[in-house]
Amino acid sequence: MNQTVHIVADIGGTNARFTTVDLTQPPSAAGLAQEQKYHCADFSDIEQLCRAYLQTLPAHTDVQQFCICIAGAVEQDEIYMPNRGWTFSQQALVKAIGLPITFINDFTAQVHSIATLTSDEIEWLGAPRPHGNRVFAVVGPGTGLGVGAMTSRHEAIPSEGGHCSFAPQNLHQLALLQTLWQRQPRVEIENVLSGPGLERLYWANAKLQGREAQLPAPEITKAAMAGDTFALAVIQDFFDIMGAFASDVAVLVGAVDGVYIVGDLHAHLRSLNDVVRFRESFNDKDNYRDYCSRIPLALVTAHDTGLRGCWRYLELQQQGNLGSK
Repeated sequence: MNQTVHIVADIGGTNARFTTVDLTQPPSAAGLAQEQKYHCADFSDIEQLCRAYLQTLPAHTDVQQFCICIAGAVEQDEIYMPNRGWTFSQQALVKAIGLPITFINDFTAQVHSIATLTSDEIEWLGAPRPHGNRVFAVVGPGTGLGVGAMTSRHEAIPSEGGHCSFAPQNLHQLALLQTLWQRQPRVEIENVLSGPGLERLYWANAKLQGREAQLPAPEITKAAMAGDTFALAVIQDFFDIMGAFASDVAVLVGAVDGVYIVGDLHAHLRSLNDVVRFRESFNDKDNYRDYCSRIPLALVTAHDTGLRGCWRYLELQQQGNLGSK
């Protein structure tokens, strides 16, 4: 007897996660218990990756829907994943795999995941709370930097906002930018707000001290947690820049119903985040300080929000209640 399943997948620059979900149940962390995780570097392309997961399913499995959120723009048939280096055709992959696949931007999924969160998965910074019927935004550092928003009509807006330019807020950040220009002609915000970005900030801060020093992001975090003052200063730069960029996003899209910070990277660094200072970095907008101070700001502590967002997307698709991809 065939088993009917619905598959969701979150494929980023470093890791890929797959699982089956039950569309008769609301999206939840508990419903993702069968998740399987892969390292993208272990595969030559996305087809090989998808086949590796599909081979784990029982024989006679009938895949009714397959939703993949991708760290890249999905509006055209050809998808380029800048933080993985993969390029593929949506139509060609569907034909090769032989299954109905829906592709959505990874931050379309993140935006949809906000509706699935429980109160204990959100840490609010400051007093403001959402009204529930206005625009909100989601920002998330990882291998790159993702940005997305939800309109007041509950339509998800995908974005490649991580490729905006890094805008320094003070002389120290300007010196960091000038140092980073020694390595690349244009410094995007994800070049500093990401795992690789944390490594660049470490290198740039060392250069400003007149020395060469490089360290992988996990080692920077480990050193900071052990009390290393230089590593702590680098991570403080990371959070100061993130707070300022989050409010840039808020004023850009009018996200008066909140900005949510998502992703495993910020979760790993959470114990090092001075949340009072982070909130101040968010509020610090000169003439728009009062505006930003009234915007809800939250750290999302839930994991696998990409998968949950895909699940929510399929749920809305089934109900015929979807806006943007």
